[in-house]
Amino acid sequence: MEHTKKRVVVLLAFIIAMGVFAFIVPITRHNLQLTRSVRIGNCGAPYHVEGKQILDAKGNTFVPYGVQLDGILLAQTNWRTDDARTHLTYDQLRAAHDFWHSNTVSLQVSSKAFFAQTPYDAEYLAVLDQTVTWAKQLGMNTLLVLQYEGYGNSAQVLPTQDTVAFWRVLAPHYKDTPTVFFDLFNEPNPTSITGGGDTESIWSLWQHGGTLAGNTYVGFQQLVDTVRSSGATNLVFVDGLATGEDIALLPIHTLTGNNIIYAIHPYLSTQHHTESDWESWFGDATTRGNVPIVADEWSEYQSDASECIPDAANIVPRFLTYLKAHAIGLIAYALYPAILIRGWDFHTPTAFDEPVYICHAVSAIDSRVQGSGQLLKAYFQQNSVQSSMCT
Repeated sequence: MEHTKKRVVVLLAFIIAMGVFAFIVPITRHNLQLTRSVRIGNCGAPYHVEGKQILDAKGNTFVPYGVQLDGILLAQTNWRTDDARTHLTYDQLRAAHDFWHSNTVSLQVSSKAFFAQTPYDAEYLAVLDQTVTWAKQLGMNTLLVLQYEGYGNSAQVLPTQDTVAFWRVLAPHYKDTPTVFFDLFNEPNPTSITGGGDTESIWSLWQHGGTLAGNTYVGFQQLVDTVRSSGATNLVFVDGLATGEDIALLPIHTLTGNNIIYAIHPYLSTQHHTESDWESWFGDATTRGNVPIVADEWSEYQSDASECIPDAANIVPRFLTYLKAHAIGLIAYALYPAILIRGWDFHTPTAFDEPVYICHAVSAIDSRVQGSGQLLKAYFQQNSVQSSMCT
């Protein structure tokens, strides 16, 4: 009888213990998941701009470093069939973080693809959301770049009401996701119509909008106001003139508003070959202005374009040193074959490892394609600070 009582007591104790364990464990797991979600979701955000600096939530200086995803594929109207979704995977973002040491990735997007359905293409937006989620899980920010070049797009040289309509939807959609940044219009280039240089009147058109060659354009000030009117305080990036190469007159044409970063695309060429050239196009303005500057698209790769220079192997290291000295962040273009990588292997960067660097277009599957990938990877490894709040 006594032995039976002991069994009952032991059994009751076991049942009680299991009940307490069952009660505690779900709470513990829930708390762990909640903590991890918040920590990953916030990363270093929210960010804000003070003078020349971008500061994270802890007041630390933040400099965007990273790579552009997928090239221009998602920014084309045939994105469903041009392999955009084939390669825009978690593995690509994981490589951007782990191998390329990115704290920020960029993704080119198209308003025409977005508005292909009414009121917008929900599947397209879902692709953006998934990319943003993957980036957040890896502790990275996502820069969405509105692109008008590429298959099916208008190739317009400045923003229009279509641009305003796009940000009226995207800005409120991501206003509670401060790890998402907005590049409002990729590579404005009105002088491709007017000829000549980026004069005072061209900068005024860039800033306030107006009419050019019979077309009415919206100024970048209106785009900033559109984003802010949605309640979004996300960082916004505004490209300079001459497809982002020129910010010489920016110090007298800065926009009104907060959390604005000015972007350059300072591809090398015979016009951008020396330190003196860099000073003239963007370096002097970076020094004189009291705003942050980021090269949010740049690399060097073999092509027929003028931005390919034969002595790139010698110039690129000097150029990267120049950017570092001027505290200019850098997003490298792009995780795409024959640009930053060889084939679709995100872990095989291009390099200057042939005796001669020849400026001509090469096959995307050429295993010996040359370019700045290896140098950029090393540069990011040395300089990129991945958010301490995410690791």
